[in-house]
Amino acid sequence: MSTAETYIDIYTNLGFLFYSVAAGDGQVRAAEVATLKHLVKERWIPLESSRDEFGIDAAEYISMSFDYAHNNALDAGAAFDRFEGAYREHVKRFDPDLKKLVMNTAAAIADAFGHANKAELTSLMRIQQLFREQA
Repeated sequence: MSTAETYIDIYTNLGFLFYSVAAGDGQVRAAEVATLKHLVKERWIPLESSRDEFGIDAAEYISMSFDYAHNNALDAGAAFDRFEGAYREHVKRFDPDLKKLVMNTAAAIADAFGHANKAELTSLMRIQQLFREQA
């Protein structure tokens, strides 16, 4: 798998992870979507320069897979599980800075509607636990 393909896989599954945080309480709010889109543009796209064969920045796959999961009402748990599998496959790519950006993005989505609810806090704790297991 090329570096670009690896990042596309990671970013695609990060979109599923961020969807799982937003959808953990059974609904995805516009503020959560707006927060994700803003952070992809401001934080994720500048992170590295991988592009797909059509010239689309690999980080855009975060938004695309989030939208796919949302439009298809994917179960939040299934979305998290999908990320977990990809994380375990690419664990060496998740350095401390990337893990911090993932946590910051997930926390921002959880807080986007004014405060993180119990389901969102549980999602954040699951991410932290997953990252600690593989440290």
